[in-house]
Amino acid sequence: MKLYTDYALTKTVRASEKFITPKNIFLKLLIFAVVFYIAQLAQGFVLIIFAMPRLLQVYADMAEQEFTSQEELQQEMSDRVMHLMQDPSMTRIMLYCTVFATLVILFFCKVIEGRKLTTLGFRKQHAGLQYLAGLGVGFVLFSLTVFFSNMLGGLEFHGLQEFSISGILVMFGGWILQGMSEEVICRGYLMTTMLRDHKPVWAILINAILFGFMHASNNGFSIPAVINLTLFGVMISLYVLRTDNLWGACAIHSIWNFVQGNFYGLPVSGLNTGATIFSASLVEKKDLLNGGAFGLEASLPCTIVLTITILILLFMPMPGQNQNQDQNQDQERDSQA
Repeated sequence: MKLYTDYALTKTVRASEKFITPKNIFLKLLIFAVVFYIAQLAQGFVLIIFAMPRLLQVYADMAEQEFTSQEELQQEMSDRVMHLMQDPSMTRIMLYCTVFATLVILFFCKVIEGRKLTTLGFRKQHAGLQYLAGLGVGFVLFSLTVFFSNMLGGLEFHGLQEFSISGILVMFGGWILQGMSEEVICRGYLMTTMLRDHKPVWAILINAILFGFMHASNNGFSIPAVINLTLFGVMISLYVLRTDNLWGACAIHSIWNFVQGNFYGLPVSGLNTGATIFSASLVEKKDLLNGGAFGLEASLPCTIVLTITILILLFMPMPGQNQNQDQNQDQERDSQA
């Protein structure tokens, strides 16, 4: 078996003449932190606008209550706001608001860094096929995680339940935007910025680890959760590099979350997503097999599925891989002759 590390996207990024970014890895990370913060502010500002009527209602309800201390008031306020943000209706709004974070990142890459969209992995050729393939891959991967967890006793299925087709479609649209947003931020922007001057292994590990800790504020976040989220980041980074395309990764990420929350009816990184096609529940005291409050992404079955997928992406030839490598070797020999 051969380890594949010769990625076309690396060559595309390094060959780009108009790509303004410092070579120092720490400056790259500092700039990423600032841009990411601005992107989250933009996303959060729009979210607050939509949530304002319900937030005002929370304040009005609390004004009618008496509290023994300022600490009790602050704790009650924090609990109510957290409960509000975990409501499925707010989850839908949050998903659609992620488009504003995506726009900030694309603006920075295009206008400030002077990059072409191809250096982010957005290629026009076979974009539709890549996206459809990604949807299939994401569905299969998470379904395998569900299958193993159920076989080991971590999940209980309650069958098909009544659902609104329009509600499911609304959630699917939201996940399309949310999955794309995180992929543009972590793989499209951060990973390729690291690829500009550093080895692929560092670009993969840095973006994957930061991706894992980006979910630290989610309900039920734990050590197994950050491990699996990091593995997911590694897996999807390798998928981008092996396919030389970001569209497939966007699809994998979106369908992974949609299937998890709105097909099987499970928590998505600790979030309650509401409308679901099937009903399933996590068996108590079996967090190792189902991830507990965070959901299957923090489970051992998920660790196994992601690890196997990573090994496949590291060693298995992709369609046309050998032919492309032979062509590259022929070109190198011709240039040396």
